[in-house]
This record gives sequence, C-alpha cells and structure tokens, in this order.
Amino acid sequence: MSIIKTAENDAKKKHFAKKFPICFLSGIINGLLGAGGGMLIVPTLKRELNARSAHATTVAIILPMSIASSISYLNRGRVRITDVMPYAPFGVIGAAVGAILLTRLRSKHLRIVFSLFMIWAGIRMITG
Repeated sequence: MSIIKTAENDAKKKHFAKKFPICFLSGIINGLLGAGGGMLIVPTLKRELNARSAHATTVAIILPMSIASSISYLNRGRVRITDVMPYAPFGVIGAAVGAILLTRLRSKHLRIVFSLFMIWAGIRMITG
C-alpha cells in the first residue's frame, strides 16, 4: 500500500510541476494586463477536461488571481473603488449570463467563440 501511495504522490508532483509554469505565467499576465490568463489556462486544461469543464475551471482559477491583483491595485492607489462600482454590477450580470451560455453552447461553437475572441483581443492589443 505504501508503494501505491508513493507512486500516486509522485504522479501528483509531476502533474503539478507541468501545470505550475502555465499557472504562474497566467497569474503574471492577469496582474500585468488585467486579464488574459485564461487564454493560457484553457488550452492547458483542455488536454485533460472537456471544453466546458476547462472554461469553467479556468474561471474558478482566475477568480483568486483577479482578487489578488485587485487588492494590489487598490492598495497602491492605481484603482479607486468609486471608479469600479458603476461597472461591476454589469460585469457580474454578464458573467452569470456567460455561465448559463457555457452550459448551452456546443463544444464546437464554444471553441469558435473562444478563438474569435482571442483573435479580436490580439488585434486590439496590436492596434491599440
């Protein structure tokens, strides 16, 4: 039994070692750009999960990163809570609608939407 546990622990460590660089990099991107870490996490998770689960899990991973970034920005005076409040409720509503849509979209359509968004985001970044 001890050998099995050791093998399971070794597998978990290797699994974590593979994911750590992507998650660390996505955290840096999220803190630096305000978002975008999901574009790294989703493709990584799709190797192990179906598309819906990968997207939903990514949102759950990004939540603590976004909270940490937000606290840092607020503490440094880069963001004022009064500037955030007019937009936050609509973002929360949009997130709820997106979560509902995630359960209803076919994987093929989800992949197309995600790809088009990545292209659009890239063009916006280049053109300013």
